Amino acid sequence: MLDLSQRIDCVFDDGQAIARQITAAQSTDAGLAGTLPPQAYNSDAFFQLENQKIFREDWLFIGHVSQVANVGDYFSLDIIDEPVLCTRSDDGIRVMSRVCLHRWVPIIEGSGNAKAFVCPFHNWSYNTKGQLMGAPLMNQAADFDRKSCELPQIRSEIVAGMIFITFSSDIDSLLARLKPVLSLFEKYHFAELQTAYELDYDCPFNWKMAVETFMECYHHSAVHRTTLEDSFPGRLSYIGEDGPGWTFCHQPLRKNGEISEVLTAGLLPFDGMSEEDLRRIDLMLIYPFCLIGINPDRISISTLLPVNKDLTIWHRLVLVSKASMAQEGFAATAETMKTGSKAIIAEDLQINSLQRRGSRSQLARPGRLGHLERTVWHLANYMKRKLL
Repeated sequence: MLDLSQRIDCVFDDGQAIARQITAAQSTDAGLAGTLPPQAYNSDAFFQLENQKIFREDWLFIGHVSQVANVGDYFSLDIIDEPVLCTRSDDGIRVMSRVCLHRWVPIIEGSGNAKAFVCPFHNWSYNTKGQLMGAPLMNQAADFDRKSCELPQIRSEIVAGMIFITFSSDIDSLLARLKPVLSLFEKYHFAELQTAYELDYDCPFNWKMAVETFMECYHHSAVHRTTLEDSFPGRLSYIGEDGPGWTFCHQPLRKNGEISEVLTAGLLPFDGMSEEDLRRIDLMLIYPFCLIGINPDRISISTLLPVNKDLTIWHRLVLVSKASMAQEGFAATAETMKTGSKAIIAEDLQINSLQRRGSRSQLARPGRLGHLERTVWHLANYMKRKLL
């Protein structure tokens, strides 16, 4: 006989309904913290709502000043369906659309140094400020004024060497929001660091799963038991109160652990590090998805590039001091760092892919969060504020 005791509700893709559920359910009491509803990770309609109310209405990290150190340096990135271009010209760093004004082909890909950018479709050319310099055979187009054409400029701010953009004209300055943590960035010399390497990889799951997993160490004992748990036991991690635009997770070295377990062979610790600094790694989230790993000898800064509800591209920069880059054998050191991070990445990718599969069940419900996962609750509360 059919068992009707387990009722399965029909699920409709209603982004606004999911938003209302989030704003109604999130508690102000950390002891009662719970996850977002699983539908928030699997809804096309809710993803579009996130795009409108979160991604396009906040500050997004795109790179570091070391990537555009010289006049003519540039790098490109696609973020929330916007092909953007960051350049350094004679008047400083700027960010602009890299979509050709003619018929919308991105004018450049990748990074490098250039005096001009030429669209591969019809050879329209632009200078490093985005001004149109050449438009072949357009002399018969009535009222076409090449000199009045310029690629759309995108609002940007540089905070401690980190380049952020926003598509909002109304949002407050990011520098003002991050003022309470500027001393931390100065302590770790963020603005003076150099890019050791970049690493991009696909995450076949929702962007929030990537953020949440990065920002808690509770999963170390299960997911990273052979890579991170021995040196950085999840049970020792701790989380403070979140700020107006960020949250932190702190992961201290195990009791009686060796500092060599924190430091990277071949790198030099940053100047001014205390004994406590040398025995801890801090994880920081600048909402919505700038993820920072703060080590005493290197900094990783990642931006997530949500493609859709089921696919996120992880774009990571790893920064070190000029002194470390000058060390003999640095190229091999960078490769060793990259190999080590890939092992941890693979573990997270596997568990988050399983999490995505489970979250799609119609029997899945919001779960409870423990004290080691408070950053997950912080992200949910941030989303509640943005969705109201």
